[in-house]
Amino acid sequence: MKEKTFVREMDGYTVYRMDEIVCLDDYLKDCVDVPKFEALCRSCPNYGQRWSCPPFAFDPMEIWQKYSRLHLVTHIFEPGIGQTVQGMLEAHRIEKEKMLELLMEMEAEQAGSMALWAGTCDLCPACAKAEGKPCRMPDKMRHSIEALGGDVGKTAELYFGYPILWIEGDKVPAYMTLMGGILYNE
Repeated sequence: MKEKTFVREMDGYTVYRMDEIVCLDDYLKDCVDVPKFEALCRSCPNYGQRWSCPPFAFDPMEIWQKYSRLHLVTHIFEPGIGQTVQGMLEAHRIEKEKMLELLMEMEAEQAGSMALWAGTCDLCPACAKAEGKPCRMPDKMRHSIEALGGDVGKTAELYFGYPILWIEGDKVPAYMTLMGGILYNE
């Protein structure tokens, strides 16, 4: 397992961060399968309903192939004693917002880079795509690794040594994971 760096202690959970910079050619070979993940996305209610989610009017490989490096950013948040499923879901919401802010700051610092968000875009209460309208925030909306065909489960294990854990019923997992990244050229 990769070493975690303490980020912050919150009410009911602790956040750690891990970073890894990978050669995009290697990442594409090991972790990207656009057809597989586009097919998996079809079972999601966001499929075809959000501009950040498939199906796209472009080939996701076009985005991947514009860059040479991927800076992976992973936040692991561990529940405190007595933490509930509802508390962890709220922690997930809070930490996703914080991670998106971080990724956008990182993107702004690296000319020509592109942030890949942790999960679907939820900048708007309801995405305009569902109404057949253009994105309301095209300058802010970003895709996630998985929306572009990246296997975040495999990425988490391969690069960080932490398999993604899920909430099962009323059982709080040992940790929850958010993963995003920055595509850039050297």
